Amino acid sequence: MSKIAINNEENPMTDLKVKGDLGGVDVEKFLEIRASYEGTNPFIKDVLFNVEKWKTASGKQMAAVIKCFKQDEDWAKKNKARLERVVPMVDGKGEVIGEVVSIKQYESRWSAYTYKMLIEDFKGYRVFGTVPAFFLEADVKVGDFVKFNAKLRQKELGFGFFSYPKKGVFVDSDSATITKEEIESKRPKITEESKEVKKKAEVTRELMDFLSA
Repeated sequence: MSKIAINNEENPMTDLKVKGDLGGVDVEKFLEIRASYEGTNPFIKDVLFNVEKWKTASGKQMAAVIKCFKQDEDWAKKNKARLERVVPMVDGKGEVIGEVVSIKQYESRWSAYTYKMLIEDFKGYRVFGTVPAFFLEADVKVGDFVKFNAKLRQKELGFGFFSYPKKGVFVDSDSATITKEEIESKRPKITEESKEVKKKAEVTRELMDFLSA
């Protein structure tokens, strides 16, 4: 077991016992994350908690923390770009056209399992709900483009839920009425009007958060 010591103005002597090989590990980056992390990633928080408690870290732990941190940064950048072009969801009956981002399995009281999926609509917002039977039977998977009608409910700007889905079809260049290229062409452009709508939605959400606090 070796030790690393970093000494600078912002981070006075840091002395950690290190287990395992540090080959290829950006130790400086790990120490930077350790000193200033304010995120919510449970894995990173758990590792850093134990590092502080035992003053010990392995090369694999450091590499994993750095990897997760960079993945979170990349996701935050992409999500920011998505929210900049998002169109506020209209509650009620609507049409969903977009890409399946994730599919997860959950235990259910009524059956062995139930499946939920997250879809990024071409308007920029994401909707979450139970995978319809017609998509399950067709073996829907992450990366598929789909189209269906459903009842929509916005929870916050850029995210909401769908329920009562029907008339579902897969969207592809061979058989669908709307291709991936057409979906891209229909993505809304950022206008002063959409910026104003977004700003009003954010102010309303902040006010509701304040009143419910």
